[in-house]
Amino acid sequence: MSEKANNLDETDAEVSTERVTNSGLGRYFDNTGHTIFDELVSPNKSNAFATVANPVFEIPTTSPSSFFDNDTLVNAEQFSEQPATIDFHRDAWIPSEHTRKVLRTIATSTPGGNALDREILTMPGLAIQDDMIDPIKEATFQFLGEDESSSRNVLTASDVTQDERGLRNLIHAGCYRGAVNLSGRLLAIYGQGFGKINHPSKHTPHSLQLWFTRLSLLTKLKQTELLENESKPFGNLDKPDMYFIFYPELYGTRPGSMASFSFRLLLAEIPSYYGKGKQAMDNLHKVLATVSRIIKNLESGQGEDGSQLKFDSGEEEDSLKLWNGRKCRTLISIVNCALGMKNYVLASEVLENLYSSIEWKREEAETLSSAIGRVHLALGDASAAEKKFSITRENPPNSKVVRELVDRGLMAVAQNAFQEALNCFQSASALDPSNVMLVNNIAVCLLYTGKLEAAVLLMESAMTRNPVKSLQESVILNLCTLYELHTTHSKQSKLHLLRQLNRYKGDSLDIGCLKLGI
Repeated sequence: MSEKANNLDETDAEVSTERVTNSGLGRYFDNTGHTIFDELVSPNKSNAFATVANPVFEIPTTSPSSFFDNDTLVNAEQFSEQPATIDFHRDAWIPSEHTRKVLRTIATSTPGGNALDREILTMPGLAIQDDMIDPIKEATFQFLGEDESSSRNVLTASDVTQDERGLRNLIHAGCYRGAVNLSGRLLAIYGQGFGKINHPSKHTPHSLQLWFTRLSLLTKLKQTELLENESKPFGNLDKPDMYFIFYPELYGTRPGSMASFSFRLLLAEIPSYYGKGKQAMDNLHKVLATVSRIIKNLESGQGEDGSQLKFDSGEEEDSLKLWNGRKCRTLISIVNCALGMKNYVLASEVLENLYSSIEWKREEAETLSSAIGRVHLALGDASAAEKKFSITRENPPNSKVVRELVDRGLMAVAQNAFQEALNCFQSASALDPSNVMLVNNIAVCLLYTGKLEAAVLLMESAMTRNPVKSLQESVILNLCTLYELHTTHSKQSKLHLLRQLNRYKGDSLDIGCLKLGI
């Protein structure tokens, strides 16, 4: 269901169907301005219906577990062409009282006149010294030999320019491990390389954006232990050295946080990736409380941090739009976290409140309602899901709306009506033939209707027709499971898939999806 790579545009002007369809982890890579970090990747998202043992249905990108990627429904980040105004509002944050006191002391003191207490410093560093290896190359060497392995042609951190452009090139090529390796080299320049955790160093918006990129890629690669160790030094980004005013010699009296809002959301969510969903939920609610406080300040005519600032009416309206958008993004992160914890009741409640609190455009409202319906399916409440899908058996499906056809297909799956589901997914695929998720779902329906060989042929055909797009972890895992059901001699077919991965894919894929017993 996840696409190999998305060109993510951080300039969030308004909601578009393409953004709703293709958004992913790239939400974490937006920044306070247009940078090289703007165009990144979407993750492989788990879904509420998936199991490892059997081929599973792909839930389309309007499902709760993948549709709600924060900036898909609300795109309020870009509201002005005046860079100073954008920076002022986008950088705003309310520090804790202790941090506020420290910053006030720094602002009223002679530069360099204060001895820095280690407790007020953020001291990150790399947790690994060696570069991450390419698992596809390693597996190819192990199973197919040196000749096949030597033919692999993918970018590494040493093959690109040692700067942000090189980082972007690696990410666009699907070489996320190479990008992690390069990010480590670039962070070492800031004195934040291996062994530097708990060592003081200076921070800049650029260094924090490098960390943001690195931690996002580690999230994508499911490197949970490394992710936990490298994210912890940042805490909740509230230490004084996370604010511009901490460095008066560089930024004067410039207010606000050097860390982007999306970095805050990422750090808040990270505990959920290593099994601490409750901690992540608490973190997200703290972010939500601060965002709500900022909105309240703006509505009362104050600045975001509660200061007495004078805005013209247009500027105040733009800032409210920005922060209301961020409130929605935070709520969506809470939904994602709740789904990860399988707390579908909470997810449904938050979504219902979100649905009713904003006047959505028709297409947005229908998509959001559809996603709520899929949460009800996860709860096993087919009747509630049907109401949210706004479909009934008496009314024929709209043959031109892929989303409605998919909704009907999912309803049929929930009712074990696999032939009906097959018809729906096939109709949707006719409208969107390049959609790999639909091909996957058709194959699973074929399996459940007793047409195993047809399912295998369909998925192999998709792989042959468009290997770059079709070679996705979830699809490969399903196909390898079908091979095992189809024959006791499935290894050769799996090795053929490995050859395709060696030829067409970067270093980001989890080789375990081939089920080769590595």
